[in-house]
Amino acid sequence: MKGTRILALALAAMLVITLVPALAEEAPVKISVAGYMFGPVDNDNDVITPLVEQMLKEKHGINVDIEVVYIEQANYSEILNTRLAGGTAPDVFLAQSATTLNTYYDQGVIKTWSKEFFQENAPDVYSFIENGAAYGDLAGDVEAWWKAALRDGEMVVIPSFKPDGSMPYKTLIYRGDWLDKLGVTEETLPKTVDDFVALMTRFAKEDPDGNGQDDTFGCSLTAMKALFGSYGLGIGFSGSSSYWVNKDGVIVSADVTDEAKEVIGILAKMYADGLIDPEFVAGKESVEGSYWAISHGMVTGLYGVSANASIDHYRLKEVLGDDGGRCAQEYWAVNGADSTFVYGPWPAGPKGDYGWEVGTPVAVSESAVYNADMSDEKLALIFKILNAFATDEELYMTAFAGIEGTHYEKNENGTIKRLMGNEELNAVGVWGCRSLYGADRAFSQLGYDLAFYNDVTIANRLNWFKKDQYNSYIQDAVTETLPSNDLFAELNTLRDETWTAMIRGEKPLDDWDAYVQAWLAAGGQTLTDEANEWYAGN
Repeated sequence: MKGTRILALALAAMLVITLVPALAEEAPVKISVAGYMFGPVDNDNDVITPLVEQMLKEKHGINVDIEVVYIEQANYSEILNTRLAGGTAPDVFLAQSATTLNTYYDQGVIKTWSKEFFQENAPDVYSFIENGAAYGDLAGDVEAWWKAALRDGEMVVIPSFKPDGSMPYKTLIYRGDWLDKLGVTEETLPKTVDDFVALMTRFAKEDPDGNGQDDTFGCSLTAMKALFGSYGLGIGFSGSSSYWVNKDGVIVSADVTDEAKEVIGILAKMYADGLIDPEFVAGKESVEGSYWAISHGMVTGLYGVSANASIDHYRLKEVLGDDGGRCAQEYWAVNGADSTFVYGPWPAGPKGDYGWEVGTPVAVSESAVYNADMSDEKLALIFKILNAFATDEELYMTAFAGIEGTHYEKNENGTIKRLMGNEELNAVGVWGCRSLYGADRAFSQLGYDLAFYNDVTIANRLNWFKKDQYNSYIQDAVTETLPSNDLFAELNTLRDETWTAMIRGEKPLDDWDAYVQAWLAAGGQTLTDEANEWYAGN
């Protein structure tokens, strides 16, 4: 009997010894993710991340422990850089911008891998990209996607790839009551620069608000910027970098073109004639503490037209059956529920150019990069997760929208209605895995249908942009960040100060050549050379 017990104990011990390695092999791989979030995850109430982990394990054989790391967007770069320096950065974090991506790459803090490695571990995502996205409509942009993804022949990021990146997003928004007072209809809105300036003159001189006082102006800063579009230019005045222009195979900054000089001349005359509010020549249209897209002067009746917001910001109530767009709500609150505004066409210049800047379908700002310290095995696992989100609708909907009936409802048009605010959804884990399934959507037809093709608000905008002179089309001739991009900070300041002085009549337009030489000497020549070198290689 004693011998039997000893034998049993020995067998049990052998069994334990045999199981220990097996159990160790089955331990989940921990992956930390710091993506774009609206608020922190409440670990005690996070119901979504455990569901995602369960689905990955049971349906795809991927055993992971996902740690959602919250980094406040306002301080993302600063906090992440501190963690990178201290060796505590998460496995997956945001590229943030092309400039930051290049910095990470140069510092060697992000992982690199081959196209073959990507294709092997995320074959469906690879095919999705190669086929031009969900419906093939981005086939012409596949080459640009790969250029954004590669550095020195190796992949460093999986860029976003979406049609809304190149969709026109702004338009002129006119005060409806001023148009009514002056007898201007939608059909007679200005479609040329001369007609636009003529209407601005009427806004400033014909008392459109009917108060008997000389207290109105024509247009806001952003509406002034629309005039640069009339000359084929995408302009950053005031504050940001302007687009590059291709002039017969030579790349030139829009800031030093003859066309820009001509527009400054037009604006200087408008200013001298009292059509432009002096406070908005080089300032912002929103007031401190208000929603960024609200043009305070337009809403309160200081001037009659702005391009600070999109059609969706001024979305009418009937589009979704809700309270309307954010800026529209503010407009009605100030001017009355029956007040109106009108979407206007872009005025065309002497060569028929018009519009506002548009982007490209390829971007890296919200795309994920991967900590250089991780193993190839972990990166392969992350790509398998990316692929699972692209092929498993149930998995994606859980991570993207949550639990049906609790966090969202399905609409008849194929979209969803979220039942909580963004921060509340983040608290329970919704969107916590977004940097594991793509950028803001999975690389799948479902992901693209939900975010774009079935979206009623997108359709509302696109219907307007089908109309002549509403369809903005100006794109940057240089689609990559240049090595000396930091020089733009000083150059933009030089441009803004010079142009403001010229518009106000404090500096003569005849000083334009001197301004161009100063711009080139301050780093503009370096950037121009880099832009042309990039263009020659593409």
